[in-house]
Amino acid sequence: MKHNNIEKRIGSFLLATFLFLLLGTSCIDDFAEINKNPLYPDKEVEKQDGILYGAYLANFQKAVIPIGTAADKTEPVNRYQISVNLAGDAWAGYMSARENKWNGALNFTNYFMYENWVNYTFGFMVTDVFTPWIQIKRNSQDEGAKNDEIYALAQVIKIAALHRTTDMFGPIPYFKVGSGSFKVPYDSQEDVYRSFFKELEEAIDMLTKYSEKSDKVLADFDAVYEGDVNKWIRFANSLMLRLAIRVRYADEALAKEYAEKAVIHPKGLITTPEDAPKMGKGAGLQMKNPLKTIRDEYNDTRMGATIYCYLQGYSDPRGAVYFNKVSGAFKAVRTGIPQTNVYGDFSTPKTSEDDPLYWMKASEVLFLKAEGALAGFEMGGKAKDFYNDGVRMSFQENGVSDADTYLANSSYKPVNYTDSQNSSLSVEAPSAITIRWNESTDAIEENLERIITQKYLAIYPNGQEAWTEWRRTGYPRQIVVAENKTNANVSTGNGFNRGGVRRLPYPRNEYDQNGANVSDAVSKYLNGTDDAATNVWWDKKYK
Repeated sequence: MKHNNIEKRIGSFLLATFLFLLLGTSCIDDFAEINKNPLYPDKEVEKQDGILYGAYLANFQKAVIPIGTAADKTEPVNRYQISVNLAGDAWAGYMSARENKWNGALNFTNYFMYENWVNYTFGFMVTDVFTPWIQIKRNSQDEGAKNDEIYALAQVIKIAALHRTTDMFGPIPYFKVGSGSFKVPYDSQEDVYRSFFKELEEAIDMLTKYSEKSDKVLADFDAVYEGDVNKWIRFANSLMLRLAIRVRYADEALAKEYAEKAVIHPKGLITTPEDAPKMGKGAGLQMKNPLKTIRDEYNDTRMGATIYCYLQGYSDPRGAVYFNKVSGAFKAVRTGIPQTNVYGDFSTPKTSEDDPLYWMKASEVLFLKAEGALAGFEMGGKAKDFYNDGVRMSFQENGVSDADTYLANSSYKPVNYTDSQNSSLSVEAPSAITIRWNESTDAIEENLERIITQKYLAIYPNGQEAWTEWRRTGYPRQIVVAENKTNANVSTGNGFNRGGVRRLPYPRNEYDQNGANVSDAVSKYLNGTDDAATNVWWDKKYK
């Protein structure tokens, strides 16, 4: 990571961006109207051509999971590294820092909530999403002829991004953002999630109606699906299913309602790799996968110890797709290592610059259906079949074969972790879960562990989603942090028996600029404690 690029942006980031975001743009629009050049096309013409929306759409999509083009230089990489690679990736055991050099080895990887990183993460996870969304909403809903299908598309993208924000922080400013005030109240995560479901339902209905007259929307500007309306509907249904299963332990009735709605929709769910939403090449842009820069230019990341134990123990062929071997073997690093320089020659993620960055995969959808069926929801099939099909789909997504032999194995288990550079960091395997489905009616929790463990292996490298599922279910069981340097009350634990980072605390910038509303949210929704050990709303499973 290039420290100077980050530090220059952090200090006043929220203030500068929220000026535009929270106050809205009416003054700007009035000025533009007064000074309109008659030789330029008016907004109605721009709407018809998609230009007025397309100008915001690419940046909107790039904000869901931080990514950029070569022209964006390292800023998207820095955002990805701090909010994903050194947060979710580390806390889920996907990847670990090579030498843990940041802030004197006091940072996210060892549970220290480094203030600069917290400020930075909150800033772009809120403002980079709301700013283009507000513009698209205004242009599609508030001025002249409506373009409801474009607003529906914007709603889906907004929720794809902001569920990551609320999953990371808990309560967030939501309903009053863009209302014209600097002091924006926070909304409970429960209320935000309930709104997500209603907004998704409305967006799906609108796009479904629109699909009867056209199969394209903003095709020239859409970097995800090239305007394919039916693919956007399938993704929206799949996103609804993800969020429904997420709240299962907080409100089972709500989870069941929307999980079943998602599954029965006539347009369906994501079922093929081609349906999966991703940022790669599209809309005349070529995205640059940030992991490639983190690996090669920054030389900062290595294979995580937890995922090593599962991949190695299962003799999983996906391991060779995900990571580079060293002298014919995988070599992994525990999360939260002391500051050191002995892990340079360890396994790195196998990522090329042009590899797409996935928002969701078809395999994840099958594992979501498996968990729903296991919980007794009507998913259109049996949990075992969805589980097996999820593994098969993941093998297909990664170009490896013989999934059925893999699924039949009832003896392979995760292996112990051995640290060749520091034997004191070697530990026993985090779990004894096997691959083959257990047909016993008494094996519900055991099979849940199977589902989430295989989902974990399938959705790599989506570290935030893996961390979120670990918090929600306790799976997959983790190798605990090597050193716990927390300043935010985080206890050491594998996530099943508590412990681990449960959320990010609110940034100092928010306390300075919006303190009364932050304090109110902490009091109302977080039991009065703003730390990294406090559960978010859906994190309620007894483990």
